[in-house]
Amino acid sequence: MKSRRVSWFLLCVALALVGCEGDRGPEGPPGTANVIYSEWYSPETWVEHITYGTHERMYTMTTASLTQEIIDNGIVLVYMRYCGLNPQISMLPVTLEDVDYSFYFRTEAGSIEVAYYWFTNPGTYPSVIPSSNQVRYVLIPGGALDEAATMMGVPSRELNGSLASMPYREVCSLLGIDE
Repeated sequence: MKSRRVSWFLLCVALALVGCEGDRGPEGPPGTANVIYSEWYSPETWVEHITYGTHERMYTMTTASLTQEIIDNGIVLVYMRYCGLNPQISMLPVTLEDVDYSFYFRTEAGSIEVAYYWFTNPGTYPSVIPSSNQVRYVLIPGGALDEAATMMGVPSRELNGSLASMPYREVCSLLGIDE
């Protein structure tokens, strides 16, 4: 019940912020009410990398918008759009049982690394996935998250969990993100 209440509240906050008028400031990256999001990236090159003995392939998205403040106090969402026989959009981390791959991401100020590995054989590099599979990020600064949580009287983590459990299209609709 609380999750539904949080979702409705976030929708109301987003709609209220979209409807506000005032002096227009300088243009920034795309987003709504301090939400920043990327276009869809089509990784041409997945770099081989070993992390703690696991052979993975990774792709790095760079963005000056990802600050340490957002990493520490905000929300970073990363989505992957898969092509092929079963096209879908998934929030990372995700495990795809049909291909035995696990996808996840790592952040540091200025960049997001998307990586995947073959979970049934982590000592072997997975095959390179086609560049028609795409990735994108959504950044929500902590101030926006904290303000909404305070108004609701719930912890920021609960709002974070609510967004993390929403389907991609619902998050886009709620935050005014172009699909």
